Amino acid sequence: MGQQPNIEVTDAERPRSTPQPPPARRWRPGIKPGIPTSPDEVPSGGSFGQTTPDGGWGWRLVNAADLPDDDPDLKAILAALTIARAGALGRAPVLEDLDVALMMCGYGYDAPEEVIAGRERWKAAVPHEVRPGHTAVSEVDRDLMVRNPGEIRELLAVSGASRDQR
Repeated sequence: MGQQPNIEVTDAERPRSTPQPPPARRWRPGIKPGIPTSPDEVPSGGSFGQTTPDGGWGWRLVNAADLPDDDPDLKAILAALTIARAGALGRAPVLEDLDVALMMCGYGYDAPEEVIAGRERWKAAVPHEVRPGHTAVSEVDRDLMVRNPGEIRELLAVSGASRDQR
């Protein structure tokens, strides 16, 4: 199309040889900040705790289980203990982890008074915690948590029996 004689065309209005701004750079998923790309980069310990492949499954196990008490604070403690045990073993949560969490809270056997008192203390702490169940996870011995459920039941029952004999 021709140009009208009374309109002056400047250099800014002429077609450009390169697009302005330039085309976007190619995106690669390996350069996202804060996303671990190898197992060495996954944070652990301290306030991160021990990560597990699918921690949300621990909550699903707790919500689907027939619990002795329907208290939401108890559910938070059980989920935290279930996820912590699975993370310590380096796998996703399974029903055995929930059984161990119930034992740690004093369910499923004749629990000593100190275990029941610990459960009540954990339940009282849940509303005040940033991560519900953190007190329970921090107080439970990790070496005890990763043992066989039968051994855990015996050790928890023996600790109460030795306390009663004093």
